[in-house]
Amino acid sequence: MAKVKLADYLFGRLKELGVDTTFGIPGDFVLPLYAAQERCGLKTIVMTHEPSVGFAADAYARLRGLGVGLVTYGAGGLNMINSVALAYAEESPLLIISGSPETRFRSQPAMLHHCVKEFDTQYNVFAEVTAAQALLDNPKTAQEQIELVLETILKSSRPGYIEIPRDMVNTEIETQDRAPRSVEGESPAVLDAVGEIIQRLKASKRPVLLVGAEVSRFKLKDKIVELAELLNIPVITSILGKSSFPESNKNFIGNYFGRFGDTGVREYVESADCILNIGAVLTEMETGGYTANLPPEKLIQIILRQATCGYKNYQGIDLKTFVESLLGQLKKEKNLPRFELPQITKEEIKGSASSENLMVADIIQQLNQFLTDDYVVASDVGDCLYAGLSLTTDTFIAPGYYSSMGFGVPAGIGAQIAQPEKRALVLVGDGAFQMTGLEMSTAAKQGMNPIIIVFNNAIYGMLRFIDQQREYYDLPKWDYAMLAKAVGGDGVVARTKEEFADALKNAKRSNKIFLIDAQIPQSDISPTLTRLTDHFGAKVRASI
Repeated sequence: MAKVKLADYLFGRLKELGVDTTFGIPGDFVLPLYAAQERCGLKTIVMTHEPSVGFAADAYARLRGLGVGLVTYGAGGLNMINSVALAYAEESPLLIISGSPETRFRSQPAMLHHCVKEFDTQYNVFAEVTAAQALLDNPKTAQEQIELVLETILKSSRPGYIEIPRDMVNTEIETQDRAPRSVEGESPAVLDAVGEIIQRLKASKRPVLLVGAEVSRFKLKDKIVELAELLNIPVITSILGKSSFPESNKNFIGNYFGRFGDTGVREYVESADCILNIGAVLTEMETGGYTANLPPEKLIQIILRQATCGYKNYQGIDLKTFVESLLGQLKKEKNLPRFELPQITKEEIKGSASSENLMVADIIQQLNQFLTDDYVVASDVGDCLYAGLSLTTDTFIAPGYYSSMGFGVPAGIGAQIAQPEKRALVLVGDGAFQMTGLEMSTAAKQGMNPIIIVFNNAIYGMLRFIDQQREYYDLPKWDYAMLAKAVGGDGVVARTKEEFADALKNAKRSNKIFLIDAQIPQSDISPTLTRLTDHFGAKVRASI
């Protein structure tokens, strides 16, 4: 048993879990926590707006296994609910720490600044978008509460919330030695399901392995690569699971997005006799608006806490244990199946024949020639995301399910902090950039050098193509390149494919933020978005 200040214990535990940087905005109720964090050797990246705190910490979490946002009470915490909701929806292990009013005030009416209704209003709101919550108002239970929230975040890969009254931050707590985290063993359900899966694989002639985001969230990528290479099975990823399997690996054949993705990939997947899905929760976005053709009798699903083989369900299964058990049993098999990889002609995104206007196809083609393993790609939503699906990259993050605008630029910051050996390349539409793009100043302050490509068509392009041209889809025209220069970076305008190629060369040489204002016609979108809006646009227009 030892005595330690409450905040020191919390930040010490975060360091043990691999966190070296938090993201936040200081405010009066959280100032003692900022001082404690500095005392404990953790660095804070101070953003310009709380939604960006959540986006940046989410991106960091996706790449490092745990991300932390540190905000004040009320005006700070409640201002980032949307970005925490994104992390919850997309299973990102994010911890929000909020300061709050002193415990002595809580027996009185909530009439302090930043209060909304009751002192526990913010706590109750966060309970809707987090998997675990704790108000640390009792030194006797603080350690247990902290450990419960952290354990829940790591086991569920979903956000947690810790609120610390200002007078509790430096209160001493008595800590007990922590019991080691229990590791779930091979339950009868796991062994039964693994046996059935192996028999199905042995009977298969044309299988495919579908890899989803949970593989990345639970750090199973290496195990899945080993599994794929052991069987020589072709691999696809979902939209949210893009880069959960290395796209440079010989077994990778493409991204699957129902009827809206690559035609060759779709035809192979939908003609497979066994579809082994590990880690992809088959939501509307993951299945291309439920256009994916994945018959239950051919589908094996292994996701967090559940496995399904055809019409048979296994509940309460730990994903990591399951994957390790499946891999271990396959290694013991004497007559292990080895499959043939298909020869699929990848959809070729050709640049425009004309040099008059820069087109989305030009951006895709040139980025595929530009990208190396030295980059981490962070994409916002809209056509930049659908263009991003056509890129070949081993590290790609995007809000592909919850689809919140504004993710791209702050996520690029979080990603580059999480993987400082890589340079962030951000894909962002002009509408999303106008929400959070000025976080460029945060990157400049930190001496970072992301490359930011603004898909500039001066309109909410996806909405326009789903619906029709309307005045309220038009965007104000900003001088994006000048904004980059105003915050200490470089910026250029690219109106043709030649200018875009030159801009990429200059961006590669630059050691500062480099923004490319990629001006594209309002009539031009990516092949994937063309297919999607052709399908859903007709339905939307019919309902208006």
